[in-house]
Amino acid sequence: MAGEDLSKLMLCLSPIFDFLKSFAKRGWIFWSLLIFGLAVSWVILQRQTEKPTVAMVKTAKTATDVPEQVAAAPGARLNFADFKKRPLPVTQHSATHEWTEGDGRDPQVVQQIAHNEDEFIRLMEENERIIRRQLVYRNDTAAAVIQRSKLNGGMVNRLVLPGLDGKELDFEITGADLEPSGQIGSFSGHLADRPTSRVSIAFKFGREAFTVMSADDGIFLQGSPRESGEIIVTSFDPDTYSPPLGEDHIKTSENFKSAQ
Repeated sequence: MAGEDLSKLMLCLSPIFDFLKSFAKRGWIFWSLLIFGLAVSWVILQRQTEKPTVAMVKTAKTATDVPEQVAAAPGARLNFADFKKRPLPVTQHSATHEWTEGDGRDPQVVQQIAHNEDEFIRLMEENERIIRRQLVYRNDTAAAVIQRSKLNGGMVNRLVLPGLDGKELDFEITGADLEPSGQIGSFSGHLADRPTSRVSIAFKFGREAFTVMSADDGIFLQGSPRESGEIIVTSFDPDTYSPPLGEDHIKTSENFKSAQ
């Protein structure tokens, strides 16, 4: 990963560190959780910019029966043959978001959310370490809000982020690192009226990843990008959720690993 991207990651992480100090009693799990979550989110944003070019045939029926791979080009990241955008029906909606039906931990739902076999396996393995997962369609991304603001000559001070099951979170922005285009960057801050909470979002065009931590409200959320305008929202318990042991789910450069 280039040095510029690494700098953006560290800027995104910096406001989280002060918050973590007040939760030192949670120990290494809490520290590892935040750094891991934001780092993985940033890497996903970088990797998903390139579109897969070779299809896979999805045949998975259970958590252990994963899709079968067809002929692949060297180094290609493969999508399921029937992968599509907005795969799940909507059950709740607001002006900004649409929440989809189904238990996001169920193998049948995971099959529809996952791009490929690797992601299917990763999400299924993550099930034991999370509370809930839901795919949310986002009709007004951070990049879109910025573009409107630039046209009107204003500044972006707040964003609305999706929670679970129809809930929305009012994000008050206190720090920003944006490219001149406004299409790539990051925001940091806290939930409105919750100065001790911490929120961080990184985005690249319509793809977004965020972390929300508000101990006062018991809100601990991780948002991971699926497609432009689609985000997988996961809730977790910071006392039990920790990075998986063993080989990394998402490969990164040695440059990025050393920064962690």
